[in-house]
Amino acid sequence: MTEQIISPGFLKSMSGKTAFLKRMFTVFIAQEPKRVAEIRNALESSDVERLRHLAHALKGGAATMGVERVRDCCLMLEKASKAEDMISAKAHLDELEKEMRNAYAFMFNFLAER
Repeated sequence: MTEQIISPGFLKSMSGKTAFLKRMFTVFIAQEPKRVAEIRNALESSDVERLRHLAHALKGGAATMGVERVRDCCLMLEKASKAEDMISAKAHLDELEKEMRNAYAFMFNFLAER
């Protein structure tokens, strides 16, 4: 089963803008692992307000990049933090980390091919 890592609509909108897309992917790869680590730290310290803030920020970045499954994980993580449901937040973080690895792999491959 092949699932889209990056929204086909986003990729289509970037058609002919390879240099710009490469810069976007490079920035995402450089910045977001730190944010995911901060999300994990906020969860582990039960800092629900920081967790909500970080998940919200990553959600916006993921939406801009067309990484819809990451965006969806962030939305669920944000909702869990608002409800102070750390058990659900942990499950959503695990899924987020998996989806981020998929996104990084897609972006690295895109950068290597062009």
